[in-house]
Amino acid sequence: MKKGLLVAPEFPADSFWSFKYVMKYIRRKAPFPPLGLLTFAALMPQDEWEFELVDLNVGRLSSQQLRKKIQDSDTVFAGAMNVQRDSLVELLKGPAHGTDTPWVLGGPLASTYRSSIMDPRNEQDAVLHRGLDYLVWGEASPWIAELNRRLEETPTHSDASPFLFIPERVLNEPEASRKYLQDRSIFEPFDGLPSPRWDLIDVGHYRALMLQTTAGCRFRCNFCDIIQFNGGFPRAKGGTDVTRELQAIYDTGFRGGVFTVDDNFVSEPKAMEEILDAMTEFQRQHDYPFEFFTQASIDLGKESLAYLVPLMQQAGFATVFLGIENPDPAALRQMNKIQNIKTAPKDTIGLLQKNGIEVQAGFIFGADTDTRQTADNIVDFVEKNGVFSAMTGTLTPLPHTPLYVELKEQGRLLEAELACNNVDDTVQFKPLMGADNLQSGFLHILESLFSQQAMYGRAERLIGRLDTHIFTNSHLDMGQVLAALRSFARQGLGGLWTKEQRGYFHLLRRAVQLDRQFLRDIHSETRNLGSYWDKMGAAAKNYIELDGQDAKRFAEMLSYAQDALVRCRPDMGLTEVQDFVQRVREAVAQGVLPRAEAQSVYEAAREYLHTKRALFQFPGSHLVKALELSIVGIHYGTVVEHVLTKMREGRGLTLSTEPMSTRPV
Repeated sequence: MKKGLLVAPEFPADSFWSFKYVMKYIRRKAPFPPLGLLTFAALMPQDEWEFELVDLNVGRLSSQQLRKKIQDSDTVFAGAMNVQRDSLVELLKGPAHGTDTPWVLGGPLASTYRSSIMDPRNEQDAVLHRGLDYLVWGEASPWIAELNRRLEETPTHSDASPFLFIPERVLNEPEASRKYLQDRSIFEPFDGLPSPRWDLIDVGHYRALMLQTTAGCRFRCNFCDIIQFNGGFPRAKGGTDVTRELQAIYDTGFRGGVFTVDDNFVSEPKAMEEILDAMTEFQRQHDYPFEFFTQASIDLGKESLAYLVPLMQQAGFATVFLGIENPDPAALRQMNKIQNIKTAPKDTIGLLQKNGIEVQAGFIFGADTDTRQTADNIVDFVEKNGVFSAMTGTLTPLPHTPLYVELKEQGRLLEAELACNNVDDTVQFKPLMGADNLQSGFLHILESLFSQQAMYGRAERLIGRLDTHIFTNSHLDMGQVLAALRSFARQGLGGLWTKEQRGYFHLLRRAVQLDRQFLRDIHSETRNLGSYWDKMGAAAKNYIELDGQDAKRFAEMLSYAQDALVRCRPDMGLTEVQDFVQRVREAVAQGVLPRAEAQSVYEAAREYLHTKRALFQFPGSHLVKALELSIVGIHYGTVVEHVLTKMREGRGLTLSTEPMSTRPV
């Protein structure tokens, strides 16, 4: 058996997605496992290779320990994004230097930055050029056989130029061409892939596990590199594959968050119906062990797709990340982000929040249409719409994208070797607003959105807008309790009675008030429902006749009942539930409802209210959410504090607290 060493380079602590500064609170070591490497290991011939995974985000090994692992392996397989470049470079310069073990690199770094690795432009590129033997463009599955053949023929490392696995058509197209994005011979069917090798990790080290149900996206945003190597059309797994992968995660013993890492979860609506049904049925049969979160396009909120949101709710989705980018339609047109113009982002946010799904969002500052006023507009949009996690970065021109080529042709690209993280002030191109305005505008956004006071206020607005659904497992584990206590000790008890502490306690007090209010409302609704049924049932024999007001009340009861049947009656299949609801809905519309079915609706509605009541008993869902947001805010605040310190020290910027719109442009 050949020995393969899988290496996941380290993410920098000072990025929004690393969550490095809150891992100690939740007793985890890293937010997510390296799904690409675990899937790659499953794709390789299992009777020829044995694998060990070193995830440097879980723990650092000494240089000597890493060197021994590298030397003892037949091949090192690394997967990385550009944000992990520094860590990979340090590995190749340090423990890997001078060893004869070949290195294979996959992931976005290999795909998007292939040109600079093959033709080095700076010292970092040169290290990657000398240290890597193979680059794998796009997905690994088409290259498995050829990769194994080449490793068999050349089993040792060489400082020569790495070999690039890439389709001829992609290689021969002009830079940033998107003509091949619909090519089915390049982007193969996505179903039938093996489940990731979860046995290679300790799942207890991670905040969440991962699942991919689709790849590719139907949109053509000019800054996006993902479709360049994942395809310009959606490829979906079938419901059977999704169920199998969920079972594999369940069998590890893991319970909690599962990140569905699709490029755009709703890129193929029909396929999503089957996938969501599979996810919901799995959740129902296992008492909702997972809480899903994903990323989707803004058009999820348009009329033709909005029906997917209740299905996502039933499946147990808690969070959706939306690429909002910019509230200015002119900027969106320039980005070719037309979907954000056709569907108002605030409407999609409101729809998701109404269905109990938190919205996280990405924003980009620095488009040609942006001014310093844009910074104010972004801040105002975030605050008004209750977006707690507003991942904001400066515009980053990525190689092989239309944006990159356009800026290059205009002579506006700048060399920025260390620009691996858009959550800093490194300017990689000549912005029309000027570099100083770009940096000071970005500074204003960070200061305005990520002070502790601002985050507590935004968290309070979010919990007031976010409905609570029953498609969850509400039991708190000891890890969550301990995390809340650690957070309370730091944010509530540390130091003197500061305005930040007052903001923290105001948030918690408001959360408790909301829980009590909702609890009172549910008690009242339960009594009213009982009184109404007593009156209706007493006068009825075999059928209940409904007038207009009764029909409205029964429609409301039926909505409660449907949720209860999905969440609490796993013995009824989803199709059976849907048939029952449709049958009752038609009968209500006709004004005559069989008493037996009316009784079933009433009993299920009471079960719904009973289940929901439990969510608001101490510690209620609003308080739990407030504590969760407070903990996440520790990370965001620390990251931004470090970035702002570097900006101040590096450029001596004068920080202003006045609104950006009042400063001269």
